[in-house]
Amino acid sequence: GASSSSDSPLNGKKIGATIVYKGDEWCSMVDEECVKQAKEFGCEITVHDGDLDAETQTTQIENFISQGVDMIFVDPATPEGCLTALEKAEEAEIPVVVFDSYVTGFEPVSTIAWDNALTGKLMGDYCKEYIEKELDGKANIVVLTMAQSTHCLEREAAFKEVMATIPGVNIVSTQDCEGNREKGANAIANIKEDIDIVYSVVDNGAWGAVSALEARNAKGTKVVSSGAYGAEPFEALKENHPYYMACVVVPPAELVRQTYLAAEKYLKGEEVEKNINIDISVADSKNVDEFWD
Repeated sequence: GASSSSDSPLNGKKIGATIVYKGDEWCSMVDEECVKQAKEFGCEITVHDGDLDAETQTTQIENFISQGVDMIFVDPATPEGCLTALEKAEEAEIPVVVFDSYVTGFEPVSTIAWDNALTGKLMGDYCKEYIEKELDGKANIVVLTMAQSTHCLEREAAFKEVMATIPGVNIVSTQDCEGNREKGANAIANIKEDIDIVYSVVDNGAWGAVSALEARNAKGTKVVSSGAYGAEPFEALKENHPYYMACVVVPPAELVRQTYLAAEKYLKGEEVEKNINIDISVADSKNVDEFWD
């Protein structure tokens, strides 16, 4: 666990954090963890909502600099969007830790993330097994993507790569749910073909799809997602939900903990790994108890 706050070099430090989008349930849990774990390390953190917008995040980082924070945590909407602001932080000698995604053209103290392409591959492999075992190797699939996010596009590409190895799979449609339940629901409602699987890069899209399938009583269609956490998905899996079948689990607490530990190491003058990927895995009704008590 974390060292007690009094002997942590983070004790008494002020941290400014910008998070990609608080409207996403997973991101709001990251926000909660940032605040909760700050108490363990004895530091103060302010977490702002980047609202999927590089300009908003640039302003937030510039404000943190002028407030004289000791450290900045950045969960960037795009790899290059905040470059000028990050360079200003460097000039002001404020260390930056990047988490949840990555930046290009700037060297942070460390980047704490997970392999986004792997979330698509893991769910692709899971669906491949399901299609071969349960559907005789044939399936109509709808993909709900999120074009605004580089890492969501990586998930989509990796999932489709696995699907391309199954001759009987037909990707009927790829729609942008914009990380939004209503748009996810509308995308599914507008598709006339029979669907076997809906794959969403984010959980909001998946739950939008679930509501549309429930509305048309489309029994037999399964929904999976490449990133979920919390009561809603886990309880659904526990209860063997008729539509929601599986999700990739990315634990927010672990992501945040590694971010603080990297900051702590840096302040101790120790060497910090440049890239730290946390472990991820697929949860379904069979193993959900490992993730949710």
